[in-house]
Amino acid sequence: MMNQPAPKPVRPEIQRRPISVLLVSGLLVLEGLAVLFYAFTYAMALGQAGALGMGARIFMLVLIAAAGVWQLLVAHHFFRARAWTRAAVLMWQVFQIILAIPYFQTGDALMAWLWLVPAALIIVLIFDPRTTAFLGDRPSSDAEPEG
Repeated sequence: MMNQPAPKPVRPEIQRRPISVLLVSGLLVLEGLAVLFYAFTYAMALGQAGALGMGARIFMLVLIAAAGVWQLLVAHHFFRARAWTRAAVLMWQVFQIILAIPYFQTGDALMAWLWLVPAALIIVLIFDPRTTAFLGDRPSSDAEPEG
């Protein structure tokens, strides 16, 4: 009876999240909530006259709301260490940078910086070695070597 292995714990050990993962997750949640807030304000203005017809406006509202929900889902899965989320996060941040640049040209520098700074920070943090180790892309530097 003494040669039997020790029973494995029912719950696997919870991995500590690096600060970079916490920051990225938090910023992604803020971005998602900002998009959903914009969807709300867009919905409140649906009745106003504009260049688009009502069908196109409703379609845009659905797209905006879907983007906000998607961003929140990506934030959740990033926090849960799903490696596929890095591509979704990177695509969204590049998209934000592309949209921020025209704001500099129109004189609305505050809005440009509000889009640009979080996007740049997130891009740097998703390639942080601690983040990539947490996502399982490569072993962490403090892990014991096998063998």
